[in-house]
Amino acid sequence: MWQGWVNGFLGLWIVLLPFLGLPQNIDRPIIIAIGIIVAIAGFWCATFKGKRSSVSDTDISPPAERV
Repeated sequence: MWQGWVNGFLGLWIVLLPFLGLPQNIDRPIIIAIGIIVAIAGFWCATFKGKRSSVSDTDISPPAERV
C-alpha cells in the first residue's frame, strides 16, 4: 500500500535529478524516462492495490478434491 506511494515519489525524484545538478556526462533523457516509468508504476500500484478482490495474498485454501 504505502510502498507504491513511496515508489511513485521516488520516481518523481529521479525525474527531477537531472535538473538539480546531476553531472552532465550522464544521459538525461534515459534518467528522465526511467523516473517516469518508476513513478507511473508506483502510483498505479498504490491506487489499484486497494481495489483488488477481497481475497488476500495470505488467504490460501487447500485445492478442491477431484471427483
